[in-house]
This record gives sequence, structure tokens and C-alpha cells, in this order.
Amino acid sequence: MQLHMHAGPMARTNISIDEEVAASLSDEATRENKTMYALSNESLKVMLNICRSGGRPEDVYTSWMFTRILKDLDTVPTPGDLVEKLLKKLYEVDKDWLLRTWFEEGQRIGAYLRLSSPSMQDLSDEAKDISKLGLLPVKRLELENEGETEFTIRVVGAGLSEESTSCAEQLFRGIISSYSLHVVSSKMSEGIIMLRVSNKGDPLPVQHARTRP
Repeated sequence: MQLHMHAGPMARTNISIDEEVAASLSDEATRENKTMYALSNESLKVMLNICRSGGRPEDVYTSWMFTRILKDLDTVPTPGDLVEKLLKKLYEVDKDWLLRTWFEEGQRIGAYLRLSSPSMQDLSDEAKDISKLGLLPVKRLELENEGETEFTIRVVGAGLSEESTSCAEQLFRGIISSYSLHVVSSKMSEGIIMLRVSNKGDPLPVQHARTRP
């Protein structure tokens, strides 16, 4: 389909777009009580401003999703250095309480993720997008499916210390538990976590030896 756009005070230009996109654009324009020209022109202006500032068109959805998640979970972004300092202090004062709190927060996040990813397989398919959103305190997240109910989870950039990595590990345990699965083995080094997840076997206790993946 071709969309007619004003290129200047008197000129017009044609832009070809997919039929599916055109249909969605028409539906959204109707919903917002705008013309297709007005909505497409408004959208393109936003995209061009983002590109001029060094961004990419795909950043728009990620940024919007991140903002929505922060609002839904009543979350406030916190500088990483500050988080590290707080975790180290609390780890000294009450380690058990701190790890339990992060586990419970994982359960809360897991319940939220299940709204859009009902199964761990769904979550596996969206793992890269989730790590890009900044919802979890990690730089890279990989979920490898080894069966309908068996997964390997690899996390990179999960903190800068033993304390913060341990908290991140408990966060993922909480998320996993919300999918009625449990951790059967865990390996950690500073900033790196590898978890084996299943619905079979005995759950791994919270306290366990730290070994390198």
C-alpha cells in the first residue's frame, strides 16, 4: 500500500508500507480520532528525533515497555553503585533476611512475567528482550530449553560482588518458583550465575557452596 505524505508546502511524496501495517495504522488512527496522515506524520517525527539523537526505531518499544513495567511494579531505578553498597551492608547485618527478600521479589516479578509469558518456554523465547528492558539486574540472560520442564539459565553481569550475585541468584529462584519449577543445581562466581531448572528431583537448598560455572 502507498501512503501519501506532504514533503513540503506544495509537494507530496508516496511511501510504500505493508498491508498489515497499513491496516493497523488505520485502526489506530480511528481509535485516536486522527487521520492516517496525522498519525503517521506524528509517529515519523518521533522516530526521526530518536534517530538524530543516536537511537534506533526499535528503541521506542523497549523504552515504552520499560516505563510501563516500572509503573506496574511500582519500581524506582537505582544507581548500580548505590545498590552494591546497600547490599553489602545488609548482607553483613542480616544475610538470611536479605536473600529471602530478593527471593520474594523474584516471585512478584515472576507473577508479572507470567501475564505475558505463561510458561517458561514463552519466557525463554523472550529472554533477550527481557534483559534489554532492564527489568532484571543483569546484562545478559540466556534460557536454554532442554525439555518441556527442564532449562538451563545463564546470567552474565549479575552484580559486581558475591553479595549482589547471591541476591540476583535468589531473585531468579523466585521467578522460577512462580512457574512451579525449582532449581536443582546452581553455580556462581561474581557476576555470573548458571542454574539448572526442572520440575523433577529435589529443590536445591538456599545455602550451597559457590563454584565457578
